[in-house]
Amino acid sequence: MFKSCPICEKESNIRKVSKEEEILVRGEPIKTTVTSRKCSECGGEFLDTTGSNDPLKSAYRKYREVHDMLQPEHIKEIRKSIGLTQGELSNLLGWGKITLSRYENGSLQDKAHDLQLRRLKDPIFIVDLIRENPSALSKSRRNIIIRQLKSNIRTGWNVGYYIEEYLTSDEIDEKNGYVPFGIDKINNLILYFCMYGLWKTSINKYLFYTDFKYFKEYVNGITGSRYKRLPYGPVPENYEIILGRLVDEGMIQVEEICFASNTCGEKYTTVKTPDLTVFSETEYEVIEKVKNHFKDSTAKDISDFSHKEKGYQQTSPGQYISYNFAKDLRL
Repeated sequence: MFKSCPICEKESNIRKVSKEEEILVRGEPIKTTVTSRKCSECGGEFLDTTGSNDPLKSAYRKYREVHDMLQPEHIKEIRKSIGLTQGELSNLLGWGKITLSRYENGSLQDKAHDLQLRRLKDPIFIVDLIRENPSALSKSRRNIIIRQLKSNIRTGWNVGYYIEEYLTSDEIDEKNGYVPFGIDKINNLILYFCMYGLWKTSINKYLFYTDFKYFKEYVNGITGSRYKRLPYGPVPENYEIILGRLVDEGMIQVEEICFASNTCGEKYTTVKTPDLTVFSETEYEVIEKVKNHFKDSTAKDISDFSHKEKGYQQTSPGQYISYNFAKDLRL
């Protein structure tokens, strides 16, 4: 506690004075309590910024409340729940080394950073960060974080398997088009294709032809998905999990439709507008080629078409179809 006045430098009776003031935070006036100290000797006042009395940090807290932003302790809780150090998370997010430390100690984060921090509650977002920034963590640390993510999962769909499947393997080869798996790309690709409704079997073929067509033209895939040879044609690995997550999060809706022949099918329709900025110009051009090629085709037409692909015919049932077969693609 203060014993001497920093103004007159005399020992005196220094009392606390509190009053409401407005502090401008990013151009917005925020009312907050400002605590100062008043010297009985000289009558001078000086700010008390010890402990929780810092008026700027108090104004920042109120600003965050008004704008529904994470408080410093919440940011720290999220980071610790993943098991990452400040440096590791900063590397994954591509931030400066001291940025995260400043946020956890009370500095006001910008809105874009706040949105990224909120997305850390989604294990699949963390998966994508690790895949896109392979040098951010050592292999041993990656494995530790994988186990931590899996232990935190309390959802109804099998995201734990999904995480293990895509993070424990370092292989980038002909089975995934020589690119790491990107959940944002496959999600938005599905949303785009389903804007006017699409059958599940057709979704799988649209994805297959998009990845393999792009590989044919540019020697790498788009989504990093691995495709298996199944009875109704090529399908992306874990497509049930991916579609299930989109439905659970309200991004697409699914309708079961039954026909006179006593057969039923699932039709998916987009609810959330796809973000096409995740695709490059050349990727979007190929996506459009695939969509336009099959726009008048039935699910059976597309399935029959895919069965004639050399990659499908020369791959054993249940096995991965090599992207090297893209050179023979019929599209």
